Parts: sequence; structure tokens; C-alpha cells
Amino acid sequence: MASTFLFTRLLLLLQFLLPLFWAPLGAGTKIITVRAPLQVSGFLGETVILSCKLYPLEHNVTVTQVTWTKQRQAELARSVAVFHPAQGPSFHESSRLEFIAAKPGEKLWDASLVVRELSVEDEANYTCQFATFPNGDKSARILLRVLAKPQNKAETLDISLSPNPVPVARCVSEGGHPPARISWSSDGKTNTTQVPGPLPGTITVISLLILTPSSQMDGRNVTCRVEHESFKEPEVFPMTLAVSAPPEVSISGYDDNWYIGRRGVALSCDVRSKPEPTGYSWSTTNGTLPPSAVAQGTQLLIHTVDETINVTFICLVTNALGTSQANVTVLLRESPREQPQEGSSSMTIIIVASVILLVFMLMLLFCFLWHRKSRESPLF
Repeated sequence: MASTFLFTRLLLLLQFLLPLFWAPLGAGTKIITVRAPLQVSGFLGETVILSCKLYPLEHNVTVTQVTWTKQRQAELARSVAVFHPAQGPSFHESSRLEFIAAKPGEKLWDASLVVRELSVEDEANYTCQFATFPNGDKSARILLRVLAKPQNKAETLDISLSPNPVPVARCVSEGGHPPARISWSSDGKTNTTQVPGPLPGTITVISLLILTPSSQMDGRNVTCRVEHESFKEPEVFPMTLAVSAPPEVSISGYDDNWYIGRRGVALSCDVRSKPEPTGYSWSTTNGTLPPSAVAQGTQLLIHTVDETINVTFICLVTNALGTSQANVTVLLRESPREQPQEGSSSMTIIIVASVILLVFMLMLLFCFLWHRKSRESPLF
């Protein structure tokens, strides 16, 4: 009986004590936290909101003050904005800051801060700190990224034949923050530099593609690729290289059938040139042109072929990079070169084929007759 009585008393004691141990862990006690994004991005000159809220809002928790501090890289944190429930907001640095939800005399649980007219100097870590009673200080940190979208362009440069590597194309990303990243599709060397952009804190990136010019490079395609945090996709600039060189000259129009008295013949000066030719000059090895020859740009017109045409003609072409020439020697004939009669070749082929066919048929006939005669002859 005594043991049963003692056990009953212990159960009653436990029923009394257990609620005391569970009470701190019940629904009435919650962990107070500060909700804020880890990072916020905004464009230069625009407005961003640094959201910062106390959660959950408890009636038995008192917020005595909210403080925003700012810390740039390699600098100490400093206070930039304070809100007091009774005295309201105060700003230590900039008039571009504003509390958008906190009001004097009201429950202070939303300390979200607006930053207007963003500048590069606004990029920093911001800490939102609630001073509460009786829970103490609660805070959260936000990284504010300030972006400036760069303007990009690309162009090929003047390229001349050279044994040494030279810049052949340029890609420029102007006024970005942070600086843009430039890459090339070609396997050549690059030279990339950074200079201050048009707005304070922005950067202009200049990238040169360096190759050794050659005739094989003319017409080659290269691509500049620009990447930046503000782009949804990289910007791509395809280009075609053009290599400049002195003119390449040849002469056409002479058919080795210039005879005395022939009329209306001409020579043409055929040129491949980058840049375009600046001048053409016709002459002969004797110096001046014959009286019956008239130069008209790329052509040399011969009105009537005579003895004076039996010379070597020279075409001299000049462009910005140099001068080249070609020559052709005219061998004068006293009479026209005999031309094969039309259809003579085909007639010859037909005759030869007919003879071969006739011989073949005669051979077949001979074999047939010989075989027949052999069968009719008696055997001895």
C-alpha cells in the first residue's frame, strides 16, 4: 500500500512540473528575425529599394531605433540613416535616402530604405539594424550593386601587308560598370586596356586584335564578343578583314592576230587593288604611244593596226600603297592568221569513223565467208 501511495504522489507532482518545463517552448515564444535580400542591383541614375523588415511583429517586443550603416570595400562602416519611433528619420550623408514605410508614432517593423539617383559610390554593403527590447539587436546585410550598361562598337582597322604583327580590329565597350569583358573568336593576340568612362566611376574597355597581315587574311571573318552583368545575352560583332596592298596588274585583249589594217582592237589593264587605284598610265618601251593608240583609263584603243603598233605596251597602275605595272608585246602580222574552216574538224572525225566502220564490216564479212567455205569443203 505504501508503495502504491508513493507512486500516485509522484505522478501528481510530474503533472504539475511538466507544464513549467514546456512553457518556454510553447507557441507564445517565437524567434525574432530580420528579413532582407542578400543582394539588390540597380542602374546608374535610377532608384532602388533596400527592403528590411522585422518578423514576426510581436506585441511584447519594442523597437527603440533602426540604424542603417554603409561599408564600402577597404573602408570602415559608417551610419547613413537612423529612424527613431518618436523623433522620426535622420540622414547623415545624402538627401537621396528615404524611409518608405516607417512613420513616427507607429509600430516600427518596416525599415525599408529608398536610394535615389544611384551613383557608383552607392555600391557597398548596407546593414539594417533593429534595436529591440527585450530581444536586443537584430540585423541583416544587403549588398547593393550599381550597374552602368556600356555602349559597344567594333570596327576593322586599315591593314597593309607587313611581316610584323599589327592591330587589325578594334572592339570598344564604353561607360560600363563594372567593366565589360571582351573576347575574340580569332586565335591571335589581344591588347586590352581600360580608361575612365564618360560618367564618374564608369570604365571604357578597348580591345585590339593583333595579327600578322598576309594576302590569305584578306576576307577573313573575325568576331568580337562583349559580356556584361547588365546584358541578358552577350553582344556579338562579326567583321570581315580587308588587307590593303599595292596593285596587281595584268593586260588582256591581245589575241596574237594583229595584222596590218586590222581595225577596232584594244588592250585592257586588269587590276586587283585595295585601296582603289588612283591613276592609270599607258606607255611603250619606246616612251610615247603610237599615233593610232589612244589611252582611255583602263583601256588602250587601237583604231588601225600599222607598223607602229609592233612594240611592247606598258600599263602602270598606282594606289595609296604603291605602283605596279604589266606589259605585253605585240607581234605584228602582214596578213590575218588562217582560221580553221567551220565544221572541218567534225567532218574529219566523221570520215575517219566511217572508214574504221567499213573496215570492221569487211573483216566480219570475210570471216563469215571463210567459215562457210570451210564447212562446205569435203574432208580427205
